[in-house]
Amino acid sequence: MTQTNYGVILSDSAGTIGEVVSVDPPEMSVPAVESTHHGTGGHRTFVSSKLAEIGEFKATNNYVKANIATLYSNIRAGTVGRYTLAFDSLNADQFGALVTNIKPMTADATKPEVLKAEITFRGTDSFSLSS
Repeated sequence: MTQTNYGVILSDSAGTIGEVVSVDPPEMSVPAVESTHHGTGGHRTFVSSKLAEIGEFKATNNYVKANIATLYSNIRAGTVGRYTLAFDSLNADQFGALVTNIKPMTADATKPEVLKAEITFRGTDSFSLSS
């Protein structure tokens, strides 16, 4: 794995994908559903849908070509994967997601051994935080 000591690691069930350079954390929401009826006295009312949703988010990673090949296969197959963002040995985010886009970044002539890609995830299933 290409490492520049940022410390945050992105992995899946097959192992390490790469070292995270930057990540826009996923937004979680539980939409409201309108529940207005004739007995609400002319006021709109809402209740929770109780359907949690994880939004789309991007992570830029340093990677080795062999480690990112699985993500390309997952895009083609439409496979939902389980991923982990490990911040250190004690803190990690685990989530289910579809990989919807992989954008290789421009190569850096000063560090030709470091390859970067921006990976877009669409959260699905569950999201958990551990510490």
